[in-house]
Amino acid sequence: MENMNNSDFTIIAVEGMNCNHCKMNVEKNISAMEGVDEVNVDLPTGQVKIKGSGINLDKIAVKVNEIGYLYKGTV
Repeated sequence: MENMNNSDFTIIAVEGMNCNHCKMNVEKNISAMEGVDEVNVDLPTGQVKIKGSGINLDKIAVKVNEIGYLYKGTV
């Protein structure tokens, strides 16, 4: 996986989110991670847009899986 080293965004796919509680849970947990400035979940597509600098996708993948969803990689 990669580290984002600029103030850009990346989009990841997450499986298993199907309600607003899921959306809030993913947004809250990823937002708390180092380098993350903003997180937006699109429930219908299962895509998560992450904005920030120094984002570590390996750590995000572990966190997503820890909270009960399936990290599917970047889009």
